[in-house]
Amino acid sequence: MGKYDYIKSGNLLYCKDLDNGNSDGTYKVISAPEKVDSDSIILIASGSAEAEVLASELSPIPTPRSHKKEFRRWRAKQEKECMEFFNRLSDVMETDNDLAVGDIVAFTNDYGVVFGPKEVLAFGKPLNDKICVYIDSDAYWFPKCPDQLTLLRKGGVK
Repeated sequence: MGKYDYIKSGNLLYCKDLDNGNSDGTYKVISAPEKVDSDSIILIASGSAEAEVLASELSPIPTPRSHKKEFRRWRAKQEKECMEFFNRLSDVMETDNDLAVGDIVAFTNDYGVVFGPKEVLAFGKPLNDKICVYIDSDAYWFPKCPDQLTLLRKGGVK
C-alpha cells in the first residue's frame, strides 16, 4: 500500500494550500495518475473552480462525528407526530436517481462548498417539491435537495 493510495478520481479530499491558504477546503479529485507520488499533479474541483495541485497538498478528510443516534431519537419523535420516513429516493419522488439509505454522498451547499463524506439516513416527503434527503450531519433534522448530493459510494438498501 502506497502513501498516496487515497488519491483516486472521484474521492473527496482536503487541500491545505491552494492560493496561499485562502482556498483551504474539501475538493473532488477529477483526475489522478494510476501511481501517485508526492510530486504528482492532481486535478481537483469544487463548485465551478478547478485547480492542479501536488499530491503532497492533499490529505484524507477525517471522519466527522456521527449524529445517527440523535437522528434516530429525533426521527422517533417525528414519527409519533405522523411524519413518514422512507428508504429510497424513488419512494418519495419520481426520479431515475437510485439513492438509498446507507449510501455515502457529498453535499454541496448553495455557495459551492462541499461537505462529506456523509451517510444518507432517510428520505421524507419533499418540501418545496425537492428537499427530502436526511444525511448524517450536525443539521440532521434539515433535509437536503437531491441535486446538491453527489453519490460517492453505494452501500444502501437493496
